[in-house]
Amino acid sequence: MVSDPPEPVIPPPPDEHLALGGEAAAELRVQRSRFIGLCAPAHAHAAAQETIARLVAPYHDARHACWAWRLGAPPAVVENRNDDGEPSGTAGEPILAEIRKRDLTDAVVVVVRYFGGVKLGTGGLARAYGQAAAAALAAAPVRRVRQGREFTLNFPYGQQKTLTHLLTDCAGTVEDEQYAADVAWRVWLPHSRWPEFLSRVREATAGAVVPQPGD
Repeated sequence: MVSDPPEPVIPPPPDEHLALGGEAAAELRVQRSRFIGLCAPAHAHAAAQETIARLVAPYHDARHACWAWRLGAPPAVVENRNDDGEPSGTAGEPILAEIRKRDLTDAVVVVVRYFGGVKLGTGGLARAYGQAAAAALAAAPVRRVRQGREFTLNFPYGQQKTLTHLLTDCAGTVEDEQYAADVAWRVWLPHSRWPEFLSRVREATAGAVVPQPGD
């Protein structure tokens, strides 16, 4: 009897990741060729394509406009790259490698090349495209994006001290609070801690307080 292959194990999301936080540009000259690196943030495939078109537009007379992007939140990161007529693997892949090296997401990088009349060979091309991408990324801001889940809690005032302690102990924060006959909280917890928080709330309140997942 042939058993079914095991389901792939998907790693849990991290508590935070790095994303490109703004635009930057840098220029590199190699053997009379100009390599202009440009980077900008984007959050989805359509936005990435629009960003590429916008970044390339001022350089419409360039010989090549090669690009790569890396989008999404770990572990569901998607990537793409394009050599735009350069030998396969000499442009888009080195650009993408520089984004990966910094572990960035939501990042679009374009490198336009004005040919200077001297052929660089595949190794020289790969180095030049990678260096131009690296220079642009080095000049761009980076932001930390926290990842987790939101929950809503409703509880009597007498539980507030206990729940405040549990939330703080699990690295959570109160995002919104309302005070009426009871207390209503909207809280956020990092991915690595929210299961523990739910368990500890259930234990501390004997099941009387049940956090509800947010939208």
